[in-house]
Amino acid sequence: MNRIERYLGAVVVSHSLLVLLVLLVILGFGEFMMQLGRLSDTYSLSQGTLYSLLKMPVFGYEIFPVALLIGTLIGLGGLANHAELTVLRVTGWSIGRLFWAVIKTVILLWVVVAIFGELVAPKSEAYAVKVRAEGLQKNISVGGDAGFWMKEPNRLISVQNVVSTREMRGITIYELNGQSITGVIQAKRAQYEGEQWKLTDLSSQKLALEDQVRYGEALRSLNWQVSKSASLMAVFPVDPGLLERLQIESRYLRVDELYRYIQFLQANDLDASVYQLEFWRKVATPISILGMIALVFPLIFGSQRQVSMGQRIFIGVLIGLGFHLLNQMLGNLSVVYQLPAIMGAFVPSLILLAIAFVLFKRLR
Repeated sequence: MNRIERYLGAVVVSHSLLVLLVLLVILGFGEFMMQLGRLSDTYSLSQGTLYSLLKMPVFGYEIFPVALLIGTLIGLGGLANHAELTVLRVTGWSIGRLFWAVIKTVILLWVVVAIFGELVAPKSEAYAVKVRAEGLQKNISVGGDAGFWMKEPNRLISVQNVVSTREMRGITIYELNGQSITGVIQAKRAQYEGEQWKLTDLSSQKLALEDQVRYGEALRSLNWQVSKSASLMAVFPVDPGLLERLQIESRYLRVDELYRYIQFLQANDLDASVYQLEFWRKVATPISILGMIALVFPLIFGSQRQVSMGQRIFIGVLIGLGFHLLNQMLGNLSVVYQLPAIMGAFVPSLILLAIAFVLFKRLR
């Protein structure tokens, strides 16, 4: 970067971070007020405060594109009001060159935020959920009150209750042979030890059809055996890491975690459309950011270049809110009507980019 590009980048970064800080204060205060309404004998003020603070990385990662849009609009708008952009254009800087100078800074800033969001935000969200669950004395919720199911080629596994990431209760294992059930194992408790689950208080039932010959006739009888044992080591498709991720909303998971969980759901013949949508939304985020930044330039160099800072903030919020609503609407429609998740994720970003491109082409 040359000196002018560094100057433009500094303006974009400083204003974007300032807007991000203001939005985080607003969202953090709102979350803290919500936690105050949940205080009880077990859920203290310190736990509510800690939960609100732990939500900050998640909020920052989610609202960063909007903060970047508003910050860029305010920063470049201030330069336009002081005729600094006009001077740059007189000296030979085209709008495309100015756009590329800003985009280079935006890309670097987004890479930093994306790394932070992928590494820090999911862990912070998981710990926040744990703090609140412990304070409210709630068990982990996986698949609702009815627990959840796991499927393997020769087993069906039902879990009634998940107490923690290392303890489950009410486990029933159905052993299969094709379409037939050959045995049922019930355990009151399962604890994770090493890389296996230790089942305790077991009751095992085995079913088998036996061919016998009596009085010269071939007969088929059902052999039913019941046994009990103290413990048994078993391997399940889930581990504490996966159970921890199951507590987090899909949009807070890392890209690699989303991909692995999608594979897990598909292997168990479960609906993975919601997680596929969030996966492709993360992939499409750079395109939406590119469209937002491209949309700033027609507003700066077009008829809006002499507006006040308050008006620029209003325009930025309006664009960000409109894109969010469009993104949610098309994404939910793709899930409801079983459309490809990649379409529900990319279409809003492509629409935004197309609008920005049309307006950008009209600039002179």
